[in-house]
Amino acid sequence: MKIPLFSLPLWNRRDTIFLLERLELYLVSGLRIDHAFTVMSERMSPKKKQSLEAVRQVLERGGSLSTGLGEHVRLPGTIVALIGHGELSGELISALKTARLIMERESELIKTCLSAMAYPFIIALFAGLLTLGLLRGVMPQIIPMLKSLNVALPLLTRVVIVISDGLLSYGLYILGMIFMGPLTLMWVYRRYEFLRSITHRLLIQIPIIGKVVLAYHLSLFFRSVGALVETGVSIAVSYPRVCETITLIPLHRLFQGYVSEIQRGISLGAVLRHAYIPDYVPQLVVAGERSGTLGLSLGRVAALCDRDIEHALKRITALIEPVMMIGVGCMVGAIALSIMMPIYDISKVLQK
Repeated sequence: MKIPLFSLPLWNRRDTIFLLERLELYLVSGLRIDHAFTVMSERMSPKKKQSLEAVRQVLERGGSLSTGLGEHVRLPGTIVALIGHGELSGELISALKTARLIMERESELIKTCLSAMAYPFIIALFAGLLTLGLLRGVMPQIIPMLKSLNVALPLLTRVVIVISDGLLSYGLYILGMIFMGPLTLMWVYRRYEFLRSITHRLLIQIPIIGKVVLAYHLSLFFRSVGALVETGVSIAVSYPRVCETITLIPLHRLFQGYVSEIQRGISLGAVLRHAYIPDYVPQLVVAGERSGTLGLSLGRVAALCDRDIEHALKRITALIEPVMMIGVGCMVGAIALSIMMPIYDISKVLQK
């Protein structure tokens, strides 16, 4: 079931982590699972209370916790599979803890990426507002004087005048496009898979940024598979389950192509050799398979991917900051020159 474009999910990531944590604590304390949901539904919003009540009814009908959480809380497929295996193996509390840790680490990765891009975004926003203020507020006061000089205006001045006049005449239309354009693009992006595929392929080709995107999805993939293997799920079962949750289309198609080979018993390290995958991954995976510590090795791979993300984000920030500052200086300088150049030309004519 697809979530509508303009609707917000009922359970965000923070709420889901808190739900898993509370459920784990109640089960550790010896509370029955159906009573745990009754207690957790107290002081919840009506919609969340309704979803928890639906999970409790699933349990009363003899259904599994993983099924109820997957249907009514909409947990990711990997987390559902992890909890389901915990129910079957009698290690539900351990599975809930592992699921919570996975989601917490994923949340940390998202926060790291957002924090790294916050400063460049603020600079870009400031530069845009400053330029808009100059073009919309200052230039309309100066343009009549420049036109009254009755001289040939420099090209830069004419360009700035055209932009300023355009903002005055079509400002509301431009503002509408700024708001509606991204929403329209998002709607088209979510509706057509071939556009998402093209976008993803172009995204991972961008220097440094593409590396961050790949490392992020690889980290989630290997951490999820490693967690399932650690709880006793075979690689032949855990691998295809996690493959279904990958949202980066090129990586999803790559890993899906290995499913039949993994299920036939071929080594995971033997198939993970591709330009998308760092060179150290197959070596660590093979070492884990030979030593019987595949789950730990996959967790180590995820940690190395996290390190690559942090290093790449530092490089992006270090590159973007001077570029942004130069961009702001160029925009402000161009507007200042567009004003000064005609005045300078007039002064030269008067001197003659």
